[in-house]
Amino acid sequence: MTDLPGWLQGFAADQRDPEEVRQWVSSTAEAIGEGVDLPADIRPLLLLAVEEHWLAFLSGVAVEDEVGVTLVPAAAELAMEVARHHLGLPVLLKIYQTAQEASWAFAVDVVRHAPDSLDHEALLVWFWTKANRWFGTSVELSVAVYQSEVDRIRRRGDARRFEVVSDVLAGAGVATSSLSAELGGHPINGVMHVAVIARAVDADAIEQLEPAITALAATVPGARVVLVRPGGRELWGWLPVSDGTRQMSWQAEFPERIRVTVGGPAGGIEGFVGAHLDARSAQRVALSPSRQVAVTHYDDVAALTLLALDPVAAERFVRTTLGGLDQQDLGSLRDTVRVVLTSTENADGVAGSLGVHKNTVRYRIQQAERLLGHPLRTRAGDLLLALDYYDAFLL
Repeated sequence: MTDLPGWLQGFAADQRDPEEVRQWVSSTAEAIGEGVDLPADIRPLLLLAVEEHWLAFLSGVAVEDEVGVTLVPAAAELAMEVARHHLGLPVLLKIYQTAQEASWAFAVDVVRHAPDSLDHEALLVWFWTKANRWFGTSVELSVAVYQSEVDRIRRRGDARRFEVVSDVLAGAGVATSSLSAELGGHPINGVMHVAVIARAVDADAIEQLEPAITALAATVPGARVVLVRPGGRELWGWLPVSDGTRQMSWQAEFPERIRVTVGGPAGGIEGFVGAHLDARSAQRVALSPSRQVAVTHYDDVAALTLLALDPVAAERFVRTTLGGLDQQDLGSLRDTVRVVLTSTENADGVAGSLGVHKNTVRYRIQQAERLLGHPLRTRAGDLLLALDYYDAFLL
């Protein structure tokens, strides 16, 4: 019986012959070319990767399986080129799958023509085990290289997009055609823009930023959102919409630790900028620790954002306006005042909204007016604004 390790060493030596290597590389690359549609400029690198893989495999013929497999340099470069050509991960996987099929056909042929004195079953098991481990590890390492390059390309594109949009937001003279091109054809002129800013309250929620904006955009029929990644805990988005979108509720299901602010709609490149700045201003309210609202539209908190510019003066205004109503334990009184001032219902209707008896409503109004020192309708606008600020920042 022929010694298997000794035969394998002789086999490896024979296969390292330059002509044998050339034939192996040519036939394997041809099989890959038939199974995978690759750009012509990648073929030389493919040939080199096949050759390096084969020679590295042959060099490990007599090496124990426990020794780790490393990715040959040309294979790593091939994975990066597949990413750079935007071919997709299935293309890279198909290359390895086709190469593995060709290798297995070669191995079966080698076993078929091996000496009768050799244990063919043991040889087949050796090829199967060694090749599977080689391809499995090589695929895993190649996918890691591919994904790393995809991420690098995306970050580079994100950085460029962020740079251009930041220039526009800062008032730099960027042509609308250039901005549109950088945003993947997103229309700038002739449409109304809604700007969205999603912010993660903590780092664990960062991965939920894009799903949050996507969910919000899904509430607008036909809207296509374009995203800009500034880094950190934020994600920006713009949607081209009709002006009627202003009346939409903008509600969607969001993770607990995401806050979304909305600005617009507004037209043209000025609207593109203005809507974003409004969404940014709305964050002064949306990110208040006492506010637990997922989506905040600038239109709903515009006055509060102005008050928030000077917190000291704002709190003084609120305390003065609310008088004795600013006590923490008077929430039911403040709720009643808000409903009375914003409702067109009579006492019965207000009572129904609050779930109390109408006499309770009358009693609460009397209490509130006593604490305020004047009727509810006196300076009603200031009173509502003070209530809103209290709930957002002082509660």
